[in-house]
Formats: sequence, structure tokens, C-alpha cells
Amino acid sequence: MAAGKVFSVVAFAAVGGVLFGLDQGNWGGAIVKEQFVEAFCEGPWEACRDAAHLPQAYADFLSLGSSLLQLGAAVGAVVFAPWCAGHLGRREAMFIGSLVTVTGCIPQCLTTDLFLFLSARMLSGAGVGVITYTLPMFVSEIAPAELRGVLGCFMQLMMVLGTVFAAALNCQTWFGYQWSFLMPAVPAAIVAAGIFSFPQSPRFALVYGKRNQHVDGGEEQAWKALRYLRGSDEAADEELSLIKESLAEEELDGSWSLLLEKPSLRRRVVIANLLQWMQQLTGVNAVLSYGPSIFQSAGVPLSALTCAVVTNVFNLVGTVLMMTVIDRLGRRLLLLLGAGAMFVCTLAAAVCAYLLETGQATEEWRFSLGLSLLLCVCLYMLSFAFAWGGVPWVYPSEIFPMNVKEKAMSTSVCSQWSANFLVAYIVPQQVQSMRVYGTFAFYACCLLCSGILVFWMVPETKGIELEQMDALFGDDQDLLTPLLPKLETRDGLGTLPHVESHACCLEGLATQSAPMLMGLTQSGNSSYVNLAVRAQTSNELAQGLSNRPRANSDAKYDRALRWRATARVYMSRTGAVTLL
Repeated sequence: MAAGKVFSVVAFAAVGGVLFGLDQGNWGGAIVKEQFVEAFCEGPWEACRDAAHLPQAYADFLSLGSSLLQLGAAVGAVVFAPWCAGHLGRREAMFIGSLVTVTGCIPQCLTTDLFLFLSARMLSGAGVGVITYTLPMFVSEIAPAELRGVLGCFMQLMMVLGTVFAAALNCQTWFGYQWSFLMPAVPAAIVAAGIFSFPQSPRFALVYGKRNQHVDGGEEQAWKALRYLRGSDEAADEELSLIKESLAEEELDGSWSLLLEKPSLRRRVVIANLLQWMQQLTGVNAVLSYGPSIFQSAGVPLSALTCAVVTNVFNLVGTVLMMTVIDRLGRRLLLLLGAGAMFVCTLAAAVCAYLLETGQATEEWRFSLGLSLLLCVCLYMLSFAFAWGGVPWVYPSEIFPMNVKEKAMSTSVCSQWSANFLVAYIVPQQVQSMRVYGTFAFYACCLLCSGILVFWMVPETKGIELEQMDALFGDDQDLLTPLLPKLETRDGLGTLPHVESHACCLEGLATQSAPMLMGLTQSGNSSYVNLAVRAQTSNELAQGLSNRPRANSDAKYDRALRWRATARVYMSRTGAVTLL
């Protein structure tokens, strides 16, 4: 029952993801429709329909038309979203973003004035930026650790459903481009109408209560939200206690400079932003936004819009597969597998496109090569959706502490949309100057670099509580003070209360350290691998100590849950386990 409530909240909020999915699917289909070309292209009809020979003015318009939505999203994510989400609330920010999106969608379907059309694109983008900034944050804060990955991918699933729905409608001759640009207003209106029917983020409720000096510090609102989400008073009490303890040790509101001054946070900011840039440099939006034009120019023996539907169906299948395995296989492994598979597919697509575009294929082979190009792109989309579609959204939302989360997430989402803007702008120019095969080869090189960076830089976060991320990223020194008297000397363990406290701490370590051990061993850092091996000793020791009596130790046990990751890393570094 409790899990069902969490799923229902996340599923409704993730409707906001449909906004971007609809736009991606709509743009690629709308720009090849006769009404759109007639309304916005001044030049020969055949040239306006060939992505490799577009009139320069029209190519510039298509670049701006696609990329200004992303630029608006970047501005919305870094300028407006942090204030809305941090001072008003996560739900309130999604409400505001939805209204802005609706306001921007309406002019796009009514005007053929270039300036007004492009301005409306940027305005709707600002709304999308606010929503896509807030939604992953909201989901990560209400989801239990064991479901955080799959729930975090709901936004990606809704994006993909939006692209499939839009691509299918664009295949219909009666469906004009005006309806394409109006469609994102529908899910935006649904989110705006219903988001306040669901509870707010319990973590934000506590932060908001502290910031505004509420009498109870926001505890009542946080408890009500947890009671709704977890389904019982006991579960709500336990999680509220852990969240309060975590927030008590953080600054009320971390500064921007803290993101760069603190090594652990700086590392996380770099990883979060790199993931967003690498996601876009896979070339996915080149396929989603300009797929029909690319297939048309490459000579694929199917209609461009039919090819778009097929590739989007593969995108949907891959997304569903990812949601079933992300909390079992983990984030890091998915990224590595996805980068490798996409590299092979884009390289093969470049070869097929080269043979088709340069005329080196005979007429008998052109049909087979065209289908091979389509197959390569479909497998590419499957691989992307299986890994890089959702993980770069999930990962940043779960690694930052609450006191800097709004600021850190704004940099990540801004990077997502800035990279999206860059790719959306250059793709028409790339296809025009590098041809289709050169464009695929460019993104194959980017994918190779992405796989190398993930291997060396990105640790695993699967199954790790949000309150444990500091220890995973090496920021455990400030958390050690309460443990020092008990860990540094044998004498500190002489009395029963001390032994009980150790038993509590190590029991939490023994029962829930497996995800942390996996993260350490997969981090690529040899010193962490050594720590993980040595930490196993403390796990084995804990099995014996946890059987000792623990009279009146519930409070100590709760605190042990908070410190277990830090204790393991510290004991491993100092060899304190041998003192026991």
C-alpha cells in the first residue's frame, strides 16, 4: 500500500516529463510537414525538404527554433527554478513551470511571425527548465532508497512516451503542425491542476521550517508527508528521526562558494555536470529532433515519419528495460554498457550513411543499406534508453546534501539544457557541412570519451541512503567526532554501554553495508578498493557483537544507522577494527 502511494505520487508528477518528450517528437515531425515548410521556408521546395541542402536562412531558423527551447530551459533552471523550489516548494515550482509552459505553447500554434514564434519557443522552454529541475529533486526526496532508481526514471519514461505519442500523431496527414506545438500545453495543465493534491517533500518541509523559524521546525508537515508515503506511524517516525539528524549537522543554507571549496561537493558537481554534457553528446537529440530529416537525406527506403515512430518505439522499450534493472545492476554499470553499445551502433550507422550518401552502393544494395542504417539507429536508441536516458537525471538528484541541493542541481540541469541547446543548434549545420555519415562519426567519438570518463570518475550509488552520500564521496572527516573516543583506544571499549554502542553501530554496518562496499569496489580508486576489503572485517566482527544485549539502546541504534558508512570508512583507514 505504501509503495503504491509513492508510485502514484511519482507517476503523476512525472507527467511533467511529457512536456519535453512531446516537443522532441513534435519538432522532428513538424518541420517536414508541408504546411510548416510553406509557412517558414523561403526557397525552392525541394531544397527546403533536404536537410543536406537547406537554404542558409532556413537552416538558421531551424537551429534557433529547436535550440531556443533548450536555451530557455537552461535559463529557467539556473535563474528561476532554484528560487522557486528553494523558497516556495517543490510542488509550487512545478505548478509555476507548468503555467509558463502553457503560456509559451499557445502562440506557437497561432503565428507565422518568426520573432514571435521563436520568442514563444524560448518562453515555453523556461517552463520546461523549471519542471525538469524540480521533478528529479522531488522524486529523490520522497522515494525510499531501494526504489529511488526506478522511481527517478519515471520522468524519462514519460518523456519517451511523449516522443512516441507525438511521432505517431505526426504520421497522420490530418494532424497539422499547429497541433504539434499546442500538445505540450495539455500535460502542463494537468500537472498545474493536480500537483497540490499530493504531499510535499518531507525533507523540504523540515528545511523550510528551519529557514522560516517555525515553532515545530516543519516537523508536523514532514511527518504527515511521510505518514502518507510510508503507510505507518512507525515508519514515518523512524525516517523523520534520521532526516532530522542529518539536517541538524548541515548548514541551514550552503553558499555557492561551498560547492567549489569543499572537495567532496566539488567532485559531485563535476560528475553531475559531466553526466549531463555527456548525455547530450551521445547525439540522441540529433536523432530525436532531426531523425526524420536525417533519414530523408540518407535515402532510407521508408517514409521519414515512419522511421521516427520505429526509433521511438525502441526508445520506449529500452526505457522500460532500464527501469526494471537500474536498482539491481546500478547506475555505473548501465552507463558503461550503454556507452559501449552506442559507440558500436553510431560507428556502423556512419559506415552505412557514407555508402549511401557518396553513391558507392549499387541500387541493389541501397535498400539493404537503408534498412541497416535504420536498424543501427534503432539499436542505438535502445542502448541509449537502457542507460543514458534516465541515469544522468537520477544520479545528480541523489548525491547532494539538502543545504546545497538547490544550487548544485541548478548547475546540473543548466548543463543539461546548455548542452541540449548547443547540440540542437549545431545539428542542422553539422548535417549540412559534415553530411549524415560525418555527424554519426562525430558522436561516436564523443561516446568513446564518455565511456572512459565514466569508468574513471563515477562511483556507484545503488541502494545507498541519501544521508550516506557524504561518506561515499570521501566527505567523512566532519562526521567522525562522536566516534573518535570509542574508536581510537582499546580502553574506550571497556564498559558495557560502549560495547552496546559498538554493537548497534556495527549491526547497522553489517546489515546495510553491501551497497556501500559495492560502490567502493567499483569506484575505480585503488585505495577505496583496499578500504572495502578491510571493511569486510568489521562486517564479520559485527555479526558477533550484534548478538550482545542492548538494553535501552534504541536511540543508539537509530544513530548508528546514520553513522554506519562513516564508521566503516574510518575504521578501515585507521585499522581500529583490530583493536576490538
